[in-house]
Amino acid sequence: MQPDTAPNVSTAQEPYVHNHKKLMEVLQGGETTKAEQLSMRPLGITIERVLYDHATKSMVGFGGKLGIEAVLAQIARQLHGCVEEWHDGHLMGFSSPRGEHSTQCKLVVTLGPGGQIVCTVGPSCSVVEMLEAIDGFDREVHVASRALGCDYELLAEGYNSFVDSPLDVPLIPRTRWTLVSAHLSQTGRYARDAMRCSCATHITLGYESEREALATYRLCVALTPLLMFLTDNVRSFRGSGARRCPVMTRSIVWNEVDPARCGIVPGTFETGFSFERYVDWLEGLMPILATTENDEVSSTGKRTLRELMSERDLTSPEILDAFGMALPFVRLGTTIQILQVDALRPRMAASLCAFAKGLLRNDLNADAAITLLGDLNEDAVLDAIYELRLRGWNAIVYGRRVDDLVQRLVAIARSGINDPRELRLLDELAELWDFNMVPRDAFVHQEVKQNRGW
Repeated sequence: MQPDTAPNVSTAQEPYVHNHKKLMEVLQGGETTKAEQLSMRPLGITIERVLYDHATKSMVGFGGKLGIEAVLAQIARQLHGCVEEWHDGHLMGFSSPRGEHSTQCKLVVTLGPGGQIVCTVGPSCSVVEMLEAIDGFDREVHVASRALGCDYELLAEGYNSFVDSPLDVPLIPRTRWTLVSAHLSQTGRYARDAMRCSCATHITLGYESEREALATYRLCVALTPLLMFLTDNVRSFRGSGARRCPVMTRSIVWNEVDPARCGIVPGTFETGFSFERYVDWLEGLMPILATTENDEVSSTGKRTLRELMSERDLTSPEILDAFGMALPFVRLGTTIQILQVDALRPRMAASLCAFAKGLLRNDLNADAAITLLGDLNEDAVLDAIYELRLRGWNAIVYGRRVDDLVQRLVAIARSGINDPRELRLLDELAELWDFNMVPRDAFVHQEVKQNRGW
């Protein structure tokens, strides 16, 4: 009698099938009912910033009695309902409820690999509420630094302008970032710059279904070249100074980090693109880290996520890392995350969020924006980035002059906002764009004035 081998085959496939299902559940878990989304289409804002010491005119390091960890500890002691986040024996963040609707809007503070202080607020349907939460945290940083006898401020720039080399910025003492840095340093020449010096603003969007998520996702990818350009906020790259700093510096840096996990997800604009195809793309990446439920990490070497999934059940942190370690223009997870925006001052970040709300949280407006951009594909997006880097405000993007396209998109966004306070916030950036300016231009003008002794 021949042995039945089918159960063995099934057993061999079981870890992969189970892990694949868990990855799909993350995306499907982001879905909400139509009624929920119509009543509250939430957004979120994340700003990465460096901590600046006015006395020494330099950035503040992680450790020591006056370092970032000490500031976080000082703030955490004063917050009601604060939950601290510890890694490798160090305080590296906390979370606390904020605003009148504290169950809906939460502040989460974490640290980036180069000591960037990462402030995330949301989800909330109110951009004003989120700005108030960020402003509140900024005040807490100021008060905490004063309590330590210092004068610190959070500065928002797309690249840390206080260093001439990324190696001048030490990694914070967390094993995770040591392993990630070792891996990415082999994949692109600007990986160290991206990890240690890059600072971003992220806008997150909830979604109601796979169909709606993918339509919004494609539109966000198509808008990414414009957002890279319109939020350009880098005043110096490796000591270059503002006038010699490349246009859209941060996008240049991230273009040479890891081609496999950055840029545009293959097939984004194809008819058959789906959650399933996004997960298939994730499974082809190297996960970098194996993480236990207790936050113990180790390297996965050169194995792909798919290979790791076939060996054993992934832990909950590894499932989340599978999405978090992917760094495309726009990332899918339980939310849609727009990643390629320079770090902006809080009011400008809120202005961008208001722009996104008016444009992307209204179905008719999103359809109008898609129609305005025309037939979209991967080459058109990459061409738009190239044109904007080369010609700036004279660029032709998706068949239109960029200034005309931006004005039309702002008009669409304004029609989708009912709160007068949010309309005023939108003007923070819109009025700058009306004069064919972007945030970095203020740095250039300041440098010219200083050089000429004005």
